[in-house]
Amino acid sequence: MKKLILAVVLLSAMLIPIQTKAEFRVPVSKETEQWKVELLPPEDGEDLAQGEKGKHEVYSLLVTNKGEIVYDVYVGVFRNEQGTKKTYGLAPQMESDIVKKGQTFSFQNFPVKSGTDELEFVIIWEDEPITLTDGHKASGRTFKETVVLQP
Repeated sequence: MKKLILAVVLLSAMLIPIQTKAEFRVPVSKETEQWKVELLPPEDGEDLAQGEKGKHEVYSLLVTNKGEIVYDVYVGVFRNEQGTKKTYGLAPQMESDIVKKGQTFSFQNFPVKSGTDELEFVIIWEDEPITLTDGHKASGRTFKETVVLQP
């Protein structure tokens, strides 16, 4: 009888869908030739955002330019939403006119909805502006990279 009960319990546990999402284990980072994206433990402080179990987690974010100087840089962060192909933009949306090698974008307390299982970082930038024959400047070539972090 005990074996039958144990078998029923085990079979039930296997058939019931369990939807648990892992938190991001920090530090986690990914690198491309041009960029390094790091998700780190949050900064401490009473005036900074705090995580709330089951609602959102808080991390620190660091995006570093590993390559040469770049222009008109935009970093957008998106999270997935369960049950849909839609992604949601998150703060921060970071921008800078010029970013030199080694410079970073940082965000001390970066809230992420609990259950998020993918963060997508879209980084768009231009190379050096072009000087036209009449002396005016035109935008350089545009580049885009996407970095995905998962728990």
